[in-house]
Amino acid sequence: MKEDLKLKVIPYGPPDLDLTWYFMIRAELLRKTVGRAGQVLDVGCGKGDVLLTLSRQIGFGVGLDISEGEVKVAENKRKKRHIKNLAFLRASALDLPFPSNAFDVVLCLGEVLQYVYGKEDRVLSEIKRVLKKDRLAVHECANWDVEFIEGSSWTYFIRTKDGRFHFKRARRKPSGLETGRSYEVLPGTPLHHWILEQKWPFCPQDPQGFKTSLDIIEEKPIPRKWLKFRHIGKNLYHTPRSLKRRHQKAGFRNVEVFPYGQTYGIATKAGLFETVGRSKAKLMAKLARVEAETILEFRMGSGGALFLIARK
Repeated sequence: MKEDLKLKVIPYGPPDLDLTWYFMIRAELLRKTVGRAGQVLDVGCGKGDVLLTLSRQIGFGVGLDISEGEVKVAENKRKKRHIKNLAFLRASALDLPFPSNAFDVVLCLGEVLQYVYGKEDRVLSEIKRVLKKDRLAVHECANWDVEFIEGSSWTYFIRTKDGRFHFKRARRKPSGLETGRSYEVLPGTPLHHWILEQKWPFCPQDPQGFKTSLDIIEEKPIPRKWLKFRHIGKNLYHTPRSLKRRHQKAGFRNVEVFPYGQTYGIATKAGLFETVGRSKAKLMAKLARVEAETILEFRMGSGGALFLIARK
């Protein structure tokens, strides 16, 4: 029944996979903006890497995440490194378990706002509440102006740690709204056998491949009988303008948004990353530092991610 499968795999290029690049620039931007802050909160801290990196320059940091597993990983890292000025806990960004005016800096990095569709204003209200007056709020997310260029639809597979495969059809709108229908691939079907034969993209940050996706084009729709419907989800992404407006609406002042990440694509196309090992690592570190310095000096940038700073 393979004749019913007309799927084309979309190759993943280095600029899409090497997330380290964006993390390096973000780290430089954070070092230069957070400074030697006293009390720092990281909303949606994940495995705690941001606070672990900042621990030497801040007074005390608290990271929270809705995932108990992520919080455990972050806490284990903290203990192994014998870092005493950090704490990690499980909590929701919709209801921060802290008193008002408690922090000098509040970070909201990654996909926190995207995954609370319809409740974005609640998250920003909570961040503003726990932030001290005139202190710094930092937000980072994908740049929809760049993401939407890739197309109005996105079809892909992901794999889970228990050996299953999920399939998702996502439809995108210029407004930033992405609606996705998620399915589980039924074992033993021709589709399941086809996936097992594919070579999945490799990501340095996820060598086991549980967070990478196999992007495809359905030249012919996948038969419904090979799929089990899971759910419909909605995510809201932001352009520089919409992210700035949302923070201004929440009552933040001096809001600035800087796109970043463009130098990786430039360096790749120029062949600067053809070398590997220490030479590439040193070049990436230098370019990340230069891009961060340039963005903050000229108050502008370009690329696939957004870095926002604002005051309460």
